[in-house]
This record gives sequence, structure tokens and C-alpha cells, in this order.
Amino acid sequence: MRQRKPMLVLVIAVITSAATGASAQTLPNQGANAPRVPVRAPTTPPGGDTTGYWQQRADYQIVATLDETRGLLRATGTLHYVNASPDTLRELWLHQHLNAFRPNSRWSQRDSALGVKSFQSLAPADQAFERFTGAPRVGQQALKAEYPLSPDSSVVRLRLPRPLLPGKSINVQMAWEARPSALPRRQGRRGRHYDFAQWFPKVAVYDRQGWHPNAFVRQGELYGEFGTFDVTFVLPRDQVIAPSGVPVSGDPGWARVQLPGSMAPRIQSDSPAALAARAPAARVPATHRAVRFVAQRVHHFGFSVSPDYRYEGSHWVRSHTDGRAPDTVALHVLHESWEPGRTMAHLRSAMQWLEGLYGAYAWPQLTIAQRIEESGTEFPMLVMNGEEDPSLVVHEAGHQFTYGLLANNEWQSAWLDEGFTTYSEYWARGEARVPLALERADKGLFDPNIVTDSSLRRRLRAVEQFTEAVEAPVALPDAPPIGLRADLFANKDAYDAVVYDRAAGMYSALHDVLGDAPFRDLLRRYYARWTFKHVDRWALQKSAEDVTGASLDWFFGQWIDQVGTIDYRLDSLTAQPDAGSTDDRYLVTVQLQRMGVYRHPMSVGVQTAGGWTVLRGDPARDRHTLQFSVRGRPLRVWLDPFGTVESRTTSASRLTVPPR
Repeated sequence: MRQRKPMLVLVIAVITSAATGASAQTLPNQGANAPRVPVRAPTTPPGGDTTGYWQQRADYQIVATLDETRGLLRATGTLHYVNASPDTLRELWLHQHLNAFRPNSRWSQRDSALGVKSFQSLAPADQAFERFTGAPRVGQQALKAEYPLSPDSSVVRLRLPRPLLPGKSINVQMAWEARPSALPRRQGRRGRHYDFAQWFPKVAVYDRQGWHPNAFVRQGELYGEFGTFDVTFVLPRDQVIAPSGVPVSGDPGWARVQLPGSMAPRIQSDSPAALAARAPAARVPATHRAVRFVAQRVHHFGFSVSPDYRYEGSHWVRSHTDGRAPDTVALHVLHESWEPGRTMAHLRSAMQWLEGLYGAYAWPQLTIAQRIEESGTEFPMLVMNGEEDPSLVVHEAGHQFTYGLLANNEWQSAWLDEGFTTYSEYWARGEARVPLALERADKGLFDPNIVTDSSLRRRLRAVEQFTEAVEAPVALPDAPPIGLRADLFANKDAYDAVVYDRAAGMYSALHDVLGDAPFRDLLRRYYARWTFKHVDRWALQKSAEDVTGASLDWFFGQWIDQVGTIDYRLDSLTAQPDAGSTDDRYLVTVQLQRMGVYRHPMSVGVQTAGGWTVLRGDPARDRHTLQFSVRGRPLRVWLDPFGTVESRTTSASRLTVPPR
């Protein structure tokens, strides 16, 4: 915990966090000894912007039938894959992520090595699986499904019957079955409730770094190609569905279970012309019904079903900044046991907060579905939450922007989305340092030791507790940087501590480096430029540099590639009457010394009866002199006087001020 002492004091600020570097991968790229070779731009072109940027396209048309007698989904579908790269492809890599939740998967193997009991001990009836029920085909040509990570079967290679040239496309027909596990973890089933977070053969991303066919492990995340999902579900008549897309035909079941006071559900789409394609024929037993959903410009499609869901509907009026007229986003909440109205209110509040940070939400709907597992997981247009919590809603809805619309490779750089959604979660609660400092300044709270407002005091305590969480992992032996690839972290706890808390500390530091208004400008520029694209460190850094007009290699390089602290010290404090002044001026001189690994434009403040005079140090200099000319006798000299840096006091020093 940081304790501030009055001046006559010198305070040293220490911030603990580390950051992310991009890392190259081999194919298949799993294993603790896999190389980590830094690369300049895995997705972003060398210029750091969208000039020369490309990404593949993956469209799916699927018919999926829920077979509750067997507890699984039976599906057929076509993957339409467009090669927009400059390369000729001779194979496709696919993920069958549900196979991670069973014995002998990479996930289970790692859990066993760490002494964690999970899927390796499940009985056959409780295991998940995703398996082809026939050979994938291109036209009449059958393709052999190869599993190079065997016995793990979550990564599939399909050798193409002919090379796929740049600018060309291919259709792959597939038939498969998918069953979640009885042990919920980012998917699951319990009774007649199914969380199909993973359920279809998902094509791996091919970007400037090549293929990314990583196996799904506990501290892994997702990466996907944008495209359109056109999915027809055949469901038992009493099942209610919460999906990623918008309903375009059939009955989702919402009207039948709508709660009193809720807005009626809408059958809608933001692009009717794109939905003109005829849906594939589906066999619908008398006990079932068919409902069709379309999700455009998404990189994943998840859904949950439960006959016990209750429906609440609303809408959000979004204001576009590009001249388009305001329009509405459909909001849906489906739950089994939550208090009516509460989560919808949290969602509306989160939308107001998030659009204020980024700009208009770019998809036509957003759904929150109660899931079996606690906590939450994000998918495009869909949040699966296991509990009612306003901060969880802000965090997971925030992922619609970071991860969803700004689609980073979570497996390789989870700090880009998890770190910022964690930071925005604290920010939304009023517990971010820079906004708190501005609030204290606006209220004229010139003495950092005196805070009488109970709400402000509570939030300052929360900030200190977060600082402790940020600092703790750095003290561990061999503390990893934020940019370490997900599967190379020692365990899930180490991963969470780094890519959530320490990465949030990085964003807090960036907020302080840029200032509040430029930081907000960064978020809007970043979002406007990179929506519906893959992002990485360089996309974010270039957006920040466009705001500042200066290179930020020093900031992102240290946070992403190193582990350290921000640690500064004040030396040689002197205060003398200004002999050349006739208006009671004093000259205060201090030496600002960098002690820690990280550089930061540390602020130093001199307080007089009339208020504070604050100067910023130069992060490029290890030691330099700051000189203040202040009107009135100096009362205090503080390092980081309003607490804008995640820090703690490490030493104190007195200042003697001679009389005039």
C-alpha cells in the first residue's frame, strides 16, 4: 500500500507491471520450449497503419440440430474461405476446440502436470467432443483430416486438393457432431441447459505471420477470421436460444418467455440484402422448430439454450460520428434466476460508458445469456455470464470492442483486450488514477493526505489495493513479461496476474503519459481505424503516436518486453528566495533520479498557500534537474503529488526553506 507523507517529504513512486511482446510460432506451435522470436508486425504492416493490410475471410452456412436424447448437436455446413493474402495456400488448419475438454488434450495434459483435476478424470459420458461424421469435401474430393498434435485432437490439418491462389476462394463441406462437457469451462451442459461456446470446425487465422493453429489450453484465448455466419438451428419446441447473430426467420422462443415490462423482441438485420441468400433446407421433426440467425463481420459464433430462460428486451440508441443518422442496437438478456431488470440496466449503463470511450457500437445487437459456469466469457454480439455483477457486465461488454471489433490474437497478446477491459472496468467504477487525480484537483483537494469525502476515500483505497495486486507478481522469481505467449505461462494464475492486472497497470501508465483528453482521443482513433480488423501492439502504438506526434517505442518497448518498476527518487532539494523578484517568489530546485527499470514522465509538485505548481520529468533522462519558480513560501515538495501513477512510497526527505 502506498502511504503519502507531507512535505517536507520526498516520495518515490513505484509502479509494478510488465508488458507484451509479439512472439513468433512454429507449426504446430505448442510446447514449453517453443521459440519466442520477437517480430515487428504479425498483423500490422510495417507502417503501423492499415495501408497494405489484408485479412482472410471465412463465411459459414450451417444447419445444426439439437439432439437432446444424445445430449449433442448434429450439424452440416459449408465453409467458404477467401484467400486475400499474397500467398498460395496448400492446406487449411482448423480448430475443433471442444476436443480440449476431454482426456489427453493439451489442456488436460497441462492440468495433470500441474496437479489440477479437470477433464482428464471425466467419465466418457461426461466428456466433450467435436468430431467429423464424414470426410470433409471440396466438391467431390474427400479430404483427410490429420491431427498432428495427437492424442490432442483440437487442431486439424486439411491438405487441399489444389493450391489456393491469392484472391481465390474455396468451399469446404463438413458434417460433424458436437457435445459440451458436463464440467463447465467456457462451455458446458447441465440438464437441458447447453452452453455451446465452441461447437463448429473453426478455421485458424492465416496472417502476416502465417497460420495460427494453436491447441486450446486453460490460459489460452481465441483468434478468428471475420466473415458471415448464416446458421439455422433445429430446436425442441420448448427450448429458448441466446445466440451471436440476429434472428431473421423462425421463432427464437423469446416472446413466449418474455418478462412483464420487457420490450418485445425484434426480428431484425442491419443488411437485408446480404440475407437474401436462400437458407439451406433443414429437416424439422414435428417436435422441433427451425430458427435462422445471421451474424455479419464476426470471427466467432456462440450460443446457449435452455427451456428455463426468461427474456428481457430493450434497445440502445447509438449516435454515429460519421454523419449517419442515429439508429438502434437491440439488447437482449436471457436468464434463469436473475432479478428481472437488473442486468439489462447494467448493460444499458455499460453501453453508455463504452460508446463514450470508443464511439458507436458497430454490430446490430448484443445479448447477455446466463451460463452454467461462474464469471463470464465474451463472443461477438454475445456475452455468457454466470453471475449478476455490474463490473462483470462492463468487462465482458467491453470485450465487444476489444477482442470483438478490435480483434487481437488473444492467445499471443491477451494484454491488448484483457488488460484494457480490466482497466476500463476500474475506470467505470471511478477507481482509475488519472480521472481520480482530476477529480481531486477539481475539488481543490491540494493536500494529498486530507480526503474527507467518503466516496473518494473508498475509491482511493480501492486504487491502493489494485496497486498491490499490480505489484505482487513482479516480486516473483522469473516474473514473465506481459507479452509472453499464453501457453508459456507457468499456470493460469500467473497468466491472469499478468495479462489482467499488470496489463491494466500499463494502460494506467499510458493514460498518465498521454493525459486524459489525448488518451480518450487515442481510444477513438484506434477504434475508428481498426474496427473489423486484426490488431496488435503496432496498431495501438501507431494510434497513440498519431495523438502525441512523437515516438512511443520507449514506452511500449519497456512494458511489453521487460519486467520492472517505475521507481524515481528526488535528491538535492533546495529552496531559496528569488533575489531578482519583487513579488515574494522562491526558486525550488530538485534532482529527479530514475531508480527502476521503467521510464516515466514523473510529475513533481511544489505546494504553496496558493496551490500547486507541477512539472514533468523527461523519461529519456536518468537524472536531471527541475527548477520551479513559485509565488509564496514553498510548503511541500511531492513526487507524483496527486497519485496518477500506480505507486507506493519508498522513502522520505525533508526540505528546509530559509526566510526571505
